[in-house]
Amino acid sequence: MCFLGYSQFSSDKQLNITQLLKNYNYTVEAHDVVTEDGYILTAHRVPHGRNGAGKEVPNRPVALLGHCLACSSIDWVWQGPNNSLALMLADAGYDVWLVNNRGNVHSMRHQTLSTSDAKFWDFSFHEKGYYDLPAIVDYILDFAQVDNITYVGHSQGTTASLVLTTSRPEYNDKFNLMVLFSPIVYLDHMSSPSVRFLAKYFILIKAASTVLNVHGIPYTPAINILAETICNEDSSLQEFCIFLIQLFAGFDYDQVDRSKLAVYLSNTPNGISIKDMEHFIQLVYSGEFRQFDFGSDLANLLHYKTAQPPSYHFKNLKAPLAVYYAKNDFLATVTDVERFLAQLSHDPLETYLIDYDFFNHLDFVTAKDSKSLLYDRVVRQIDQSNPSITANRLK
Repeated sequence: MCFLGYSQFSSDKQLNITQLLKNYNYTVEAHDVVTEDGYILTAHRVPHGRNGAGKEVPNRPVALLGHCLACSSIDWVWQGPNNSLALMLADAGYDVWLVNNRGNVHSMRHQTLSTSDAKFWDFSFHEKGYYDLPAIVDYILDFAQVDNITYVGHSQGTTASLVLTTSRPEYNDKFNLMVLFSPIVYLDHMSSPSVRFLAKYFILIKAASTVLNVHGIPYTPAINILAETICNEDSSLQEFCIFLIQLFAGFDYDQVDRSKLAVYLSNTPNGISIKDMEHFIQLVYSGEFRQFDFGSDLANLLHYKTAQPPSYHFKNLKAPLAVYYAKNDFLATVTDVERFLAQLSHDPLETYLIDYDFFNHLDFVTAKDSKSLLYDRVVRQIDQSNPSITANRLK
């Protein structure tokens, strides 16, 4: 664990999360968390508000935020103090923690494996939910000496929490609330042209990865520097860059903060395994929310003792929920999210279809008006699940 103080930077571009938070005058800590299967993850912590606000307040409730596929903890802070959910929660009195799943730049270590080993990259969202998330949750509960926490997930961050609570139901009681942004569960109505193209030709990608013995794509600074350069507000190619991004997520040009886009892209994409991509593509074709398909009845029988991969059963999901989704989300479509909602054995505390027609999949962490469109509402809901927060503010 390390403790980092404050300083100023002339530009947020190409800064990592620790540098960025120092630039915003927040303290950030990096905690090593070891999973059951030997991965060494980094969980970032923002222990209190800006300039030390709330530092002396005891018994602060905990919020843990989980990122999407090929992303990292910076998703929750890169827009700065007034428009980033993690920093809003820290300023509101929460002890804020940020997930970094295996394979991203902050979680590239293992007790016995090297990142050059194919076995290191042998994971999908199942392992992130079954191993990564519970390891971080248990670490936080012990460190903070609390009984439960609030969890906020975006995209694959929701998938991981649903894998955990359906596969290891004892973890339901460790969440006082699970907030799901754009839940990725069913994908058969997914409308992203980019992902549809990837799914159609994924067999070629998988074959190439086998031949080349490349099973994961780690964070590559050269790629991010190129993206940051092309998509910078001074670039003549910025609008084309935005088009490519929104071809994946949904078109919402008005919510792109063109002055900050390069900050996001200098850190994203941020590490992905081929198997993780394959698992999501399997959901597109199967129309089911289930474990990884090893490709044949025999292989599945050897792994699961059943010819088909086991489904994740929502009857095991008991944690309180709040679900937020969008009309223009190319990945988590309204149809697919509402199918998920219909499968639940209990009603969420809040289900909210965002009142803005063009809100897309990435807007949950990138929209320039995310505070007014979403985050203010979410913080109020989180407060209701953490009644001690009001008492702390009155002290």
